[in-house]
Amino acid sequence: MPEFTTAAARTVAEALSAEVPIAPLVAKAGLRCELTPFAGVLPERGDTLLTVLYGVDDVVAAELTAAARVSLAVPNRILGGPPQVEHWRSRRAVHSFKRGALAWSEDGERLAGCLASDAGADPATAAREHFRALLGLLEERGYPYFLRVWNYLPRINELERGHERYRLFNSGRASAFAGLRLAGGASGADAARLFPASSAVGTPGSRLLTAFLAVNAPPRHLENPRQTAAWRYPPRYGPVPPTFSRATVAGGSWMLSGTASIVGHASRHAGSLLGQLDETLRNIEQVIATARDMPEGGCRVASLADFDLVKVYLREAGDLEAVRTALAPRLRPGTPTLFLEADICRRELRLEIEGFALGGAIAR
Repeated sequence: MPEFTTAAARTVAEALSAEVPIAPLVAKAGLRCELTPFAGVLPERGDTLLTVLYGVDDVVAAELTAAARVSLAVPNRILGGPPQVEHWRSRRAVHSFKRGALAWSEDGERLAGCLASDAGADPATAAREHFRALLGLLEERGYPYFLRVWNYLPRINELERGHERYRLFNSGRASAFAGLRLAGGASGADAARLFPASSAVGTPGSRLLTAFLAVNAPPRHLENPRQTAAWRYPPRYGPVPPTFSRATVAGGSWMLSGTASIVGHASRHAGSLLGQLDETLRNIEQVIATARDMPEGGCRVASLADFDLVKVYLREAGDLEAVRTALAPRLRPGTPTLFLEADICRRELRLEIEGFALGGAIAR
């Protein structure tokens, strides 16, 4: 592994040097998400925690997100439709802030935010400083538990000085978690219980992009008995394993990680698109079953049809129709579904599916 350098650390530190409060806005209680076609502007609403824009080129995105309160532009191409906007909204009073490149909103129960930083030629250092900034913010603001994290890493499968960029990203992210000091005295030694539902796919451009949700009470992170926990992957997948769980349940929300055709720790059905789709769906079904079997109960999700939004990442745009047709019977009619062109974290994988159900868990 290459040693960490200080260049990426300086870049992130400079970007986070000045905090600028945004006028607090009052909304009305609970978390909800709306997906709408992009109409050329990002509407300002007082109940918005976070806005994520998909499928708009960098020039337009820069203009829009500079004007919006807490927003992230993901340049990955939308397949089979126009650019879309994901609006995360609260029914509580929302207060929004910016600190350089880091923007976030709070409502007293949850924090939502985003950060874009230069991934450069050293993704390990970039990811370490990126996640240190995020984890530091959560502890500082009193929302120390990630609920869901979405990562977009440029050139995710390419090699950097002999190491795949995704594996370097994993090293940096893990380093940030390992240095964590938590409320109540916990430390990096037991940080595995804090690894949230996450995804990491490729993206155009040069910036590491992250959108995230966090909460102020411990969520429940779930694993899949069909799969090795990602944070226990053997060294063949990199010297430092990924730091995420298969799903996270908290406060009435059910968050599924990016899920692919992996059984145990090995990829399955290389070269078979529909084989990978079927295996991915079996994994999703198993995670849902695991949640239903929790001793404390609390899961209302019975299948993918209960999800409020589904995202499908496809390595090849030409796979869209086959996947959309095969997936349709598994979804509730009218389920908002985003198909995004993106490289997957392993070269042999052709697709990844994630989603959430905001009424999918009983708030306790």
